[in-house]
Amino acid sequence: MARRIGFALGGGGVRGLANIGVVKALVKSGIVPDVVAGTSMGAIVGSMYADSLDIEAVEQSIRDLLGSEEFRDKVRMLSGSSDMDQGFFERVFETAKKGYFFYRFLFRQSVVSTGAFFTEMDRIIPDKSFSQLRIPFACMALDLVSGYPQILHSGPVRQAVKASSAVPGILPPVALDNRVCVDGGWVESVPVSAARVLGARFVVAVDVSREITPVSYKEDIRNSLDVLMRAGDITRLLMNALRTREAHFVISPDVGDAEWSEFEDFDTYVQAGYRAGLRAAPGLKKAMMLHRIRTLLWKGR
Repeated sequence: MARRIGFALGGGGVRGLANIGVVKALVKSGIVPDVVAGTSMGAIVGSMYADSLDIEAVEQSIRDLLGSEEFRDKVRMLSGSSDMDQGFFERVFETAKKGYFFYRFLFRQSVVSTGAFFTEMDRIIPDKSFSQLRIPFACMALDLVSGYPQILHSGPVRQAVKASSAVPGILPPVALDNRVCVDGGWVESVPVSAARVLGARFVVAVDVSREITPVSYKEDIRNSLDVLMRAGDITRLLMNALRTREAHFVISPDVGDAEWSEFEDFDTYVQAGYRAGLRAAPGLKKAMMLHRIRTLLWKGR
C-alpha cells in the first residue's frame, strides 16, 4: 500500500500564514501530502489546498482577501479607527478596556458578529462537502456542549472551517448539528490526531505557536483580561508541546512572538514558512525513508 503522508497545519492567527510557505517549499521539494488536517488558520489554508492542490492559488486568494478594500473597511468599521498599522483584535481589546465593548463582553457571545467576519471567509473557503475535495481533509474544533475535541471531516467544509476558526469570545461559536464549536486551537493547535484519523502513516506537523517566555508582571499584566489571556496562552502552549510529540516530523517556522491578529505583514510569515520548509526538506526526506524501512522490517518479522 502506498505511503500516506499527512500534513498537520497548525493554528496561530497571522502566524498560521507560515503554513502557506511551508507547503509551498515541501511541494517544490517533491514532498506532496496525501491528506491534510488543519486548525484555525491552518484549517483555512488546508481546506483551500485540499480543494485546489495549488498552493500558489491559495496564497493569492488569501492575499487578495486580506488586502481588499472590503475587508479593510470592515476592520475600520468594527474598530472605529482608520489606523491600519495596529492589529485588528488589538484595537478591539483596547477599545474594550476603555468600556466601549464592555456590554458585548458581558452580554453577548462574541465581540464580532457573524456577518462581520464569516462572510469574508465565504469568499475563499470552498463551498463543497468534504467528500468533494481532491484529497482528504479534516479540521479540529472544540465542542462547548460536550467539552470534547471534534475532528471534523464530513458535511459542509465552510461550516467546519468556520468552527475551527471561531476564536472564543471574539468570534461567534458555530452550530454543527447538536454541537456548538469554537477554535480548535484550544484543544489541539497542531492537529496531529486529525491527520491520523484520515489515515496518515507519516505526519508532518507545522507548529506556528509562540514559545512560553517570561513577562514583566507590572508592565504586561495590567488587568483581569491580561491575566485570563496569559493563563490561556500558557495552557494551550503546554498542551501543544505534548501533542506535537506524536508527529513523526515537526517544522517550526521562525514566526517570532507576533500577536495572532496582526495580519498586515503577510509576506513576512509566508516567507518564514518557506525558509523553514526548505531547511527541513532534506531531513524530512531522510526521516520518511527511515520510517518506511522500519515499517517494512517490522512487517517482515
